Amino acid sequence: MQYFIQWQRYRKYWWSSITTTPSLFSINMMQGVESADVNIIANFSCGAQIVETIGINSNDSENNNNNATHSSSLTCAMGLETALLTLLLDGITNATKEEYLKLHNKMAPYKISFALDSIGVHEDEKILSILKELAQLIFHKLSKNEISSWLPNFTLPLQLQIKENLQMGVTYTAILNENTLSNGIFHLLNSNTMLKEQVHVADFDTYAALLCGKD
Repeated sequence: MQYFIQWQRYRKYWWSSITTTPSLFSINMMQGVESADVNIIANFSCGAQIVETIGINSNDSENNNNNATHSSSLTCAMGLETALLTLLLDGITNATKEEYLKLHNKMAPYKISFALDSIGVHEDEKILSILKELAQLIFHKLSKNEISSWLPNFTLPLQLQIKENLQMGVTYTAILNENTLSNGIFHLLNSNTMLKEQVHVADFDTYAALLCGKD
């Protein structure tokens, strides 16, 4: 029974680890002795949703030597559709004023994408072309490290590029500009905090692996 209780806590923790609202989940009270089902429930404002059912069954029997034996079996049941609905409802509940779903980083389809700050370089197609090549080079390095990344076509203005990435649930956006070609520095935008940090191109593939848990 102790293991059963520990497993309930572990499963609740797992659900909390893939959503943006850790306090969303609760466990209902167990009823029965020989056989019991416990539900993990997502408490949305629109109503409660059972996301997983954990069951335990106890059996007493006799072996060939007429000795009593006790055995228990533990089962977990969940559905893919229910899990997807739970993640989407969580994202809608935490939608930002920019009107995009705020998915947990682990559920983001792409971890990293790119944007080009092309202000002042429109007249110089060569610089713009080199920036695109640099983005493509970084993209291939990330892909080699099995970091899910998105390489856009860079046809939109900077703010719309960033907005597109946010709408796709991208966790980090690498913003390259003309200065990146001279000093190797670019800004990395975190979609959760909307804060930027400076990162050097030479260190980015290693740093990205740390950010995305690929170390």
